[in-house]
Amino acid sequence: MPEPDPLPAPAPRAAAGAAHANGHPDTPRPVPTLPDHPRPGHPRPARPRRAGPDDVNAVRALLTRARHADGIDPLSERFRMRLGEATAAVVPARGGECAAYGAVLDDGTVELVVDSGRRRRGIGSALLTHLVANGEARTIWAHGDLTPAHAFAARHGLRRLRTLHLLSRPLGPTDAGADVAFPTGYTLRPFRPGEEDAWLGVNAAAFARHPEQGRVDRRALDALMREPWFDPADLLLLWGPEGDLAGSHWTKIDPGATVPGPDGPVPTGEVYVLAVAPAHQGRGLSGPLTRAGMTHLARRGLPAVILYVDADNAPAMATYRRLGFASISADTQYALP
Repeated sequence: MPEPDPLPAPAPRAAAGAAHANGHPDTPRPVPTLPDHPRPGHPRPARPRRAGPDDVNAVRALLTRARHADGIDPLSERFRMRLGEATAAVVPARGGECAAYGAVLDDGTVELVVDSGRRRRGIGSALLTHLVANGEARTIWAHGDLTPAHAFAARHGLRRLRTLHLLSRPLGPTDAGADVAFPTGYTLRPFRPGEEDAWLGVNAAAFARHPEQGRVDRRALDALMREPWFDPADLLLLWGPEGDLAGSHWTKIDPGATVPGPDGPVPTGEVYVLAVAPAHQGRGLSGPLTRAGMTHLARRGLPAVILYVDADNAPAMATYRRLGFASISADTQYALP
């Protein structure tokens, strides 16, 4: 059976630099005026302004409040990693709180979040206008595909480009006890320091047409490996009969990551990046490589596993559904007018 297309993960990876619309960071375009009619009974919110390092703690508190209110992370990993670095803006609130935050990365991607108690007051619209005026914004992600995001997209004439499904599956004793076999000559073992370039080469080839994962370079990889959750033992490398790197399954164990369980949230691991080198595709490696990562997570004591896959990647969706995965939410990318 032919290998499915490379299986994409959520847009975490490239640690992109800041972008400025006119090439001069110190001369941003004028900030637009806010809507003339805030909700009755609510004061007019403050204007958006450029975010700085001193705002990071207030932004993190905002992200925590939004996550508790919506049940999802309001920003993707690569935006969370760039707090205080990317072209970003905040809407300040009383008491030192942050009412809203948004950023633009150098690939033109925007993400923003508005405090759950301050929505429907024009804050998100003003923040988006500010970001578009001050950065080369081209697309925006909405995490969770929530109803308020649909309404926001309709108001701003946003066109849906891409849907990224979050799939989940329970893990149990059968997964932990699985004996995963590879074709003769292939060997699976954990990552060792000094193998970064080999991993980057396979990742670049496997995701050459992927809009986020294919942009990962050494700087971005080093940043990911400095994250608190990184453990070399969770990055599984598959070496081929000729000693070249044939594929990898990077599993991720974030202590704060959970999914809904029968009796409430349960910890989860993640199929973070799964790749097979083009020269080794078509040899039946994707299936066992996927199962090997799931077995690894089950042996680490995780009761569930998640992964992200594009809705239009039919072969990958079919593969994962055969493995027992089901969709639990979706992220949507829109084109800005």
